[in-house]
Amino acid sequence: MRIHRFGLLFAAFAISTGFAARADASSIIYSPTPYLEPADSPFSSVSFSYFWLETFEDGLFNTPGVTASSGVVNPPNMYVDSVDSDDGVIDGSGSTHGYSFYPVATTLTFTFDADALGSLPTHAGLVWTDIGFNSPTPYYGPVSFEAFGPLGASLGAIGPFELGDGTDQGETGEDRFFGAFNTDGISSIRISTNTTDWEIDHLQYGAESPTLALETPVPVPEPSTLTLLGLGVVVTRYRAYRRGRPAGK
Repeated sequence: MRIHRFGLLFAAFAISTGFAARADASSIIYSPTPYLEPADSPFSSVSFSYFWLETFEDGLFNTPGVTASSGVVNPPNMYVDSVDSDDGVIDGSGSTHGYSFYPVATTLTFTFDADALGSLPTHAGLVWTDIGFNSPTPYYGPVSFEAFGPLGASLGAIGPFELGDGTDQGETGEDRFFGAFNTDGISSIRISTNTTDWEIDHLQYGAESPTLALETPVPVPEPSTLTLLGLGVVVTRYRAYRRGRPAGK
């Protein structure tokens, strides 16, 4: 039987100091879920150090620290599918509609700026709201979503999911949330389909607040008498083993 001296001493050190390795970063890609209001977001119960919800209801895309690869804000009209459809704007059919974001491309990427925000968001998502008549299959289409970590590596991709409800006149029952979580931060999120005629709404992102354990340093306790006795037994037995081992072994 061979005993590695460093292994013995490291084991004793680990016991006496409570040493533990750092866990790897964890991430989640959220599959699409129905979304009619902010309370439907999986982020609604999270405690954030900062959080932004872009509803586009002021007619602008002006939340800080994020840029879009393309797109414009859609003003209210009978074809706009906005989560915020109760803004009081009445169209010719008597319906009320809000604002949405129109990508004008088959792929839309939102990129986050750590310098502007103070840190990358740990949570980021958006709501897919509608697909138009100009889709290869009118009012229906495949939707995919992907998120990327701090260095641009993919955190995972989901889809395509076949979404749509057969109309493009503001109904919100088909609205779906897509999002991601990553402990080390999210640099961008990407959503795509097979047409330029589609909408999103309620872009949301934030950095989760540190846990109490991380905010409040916990002092490392001094080694107990029992631990020190255990360490002494290990060292004594190892020395006895060395004295009794045949030469050259």
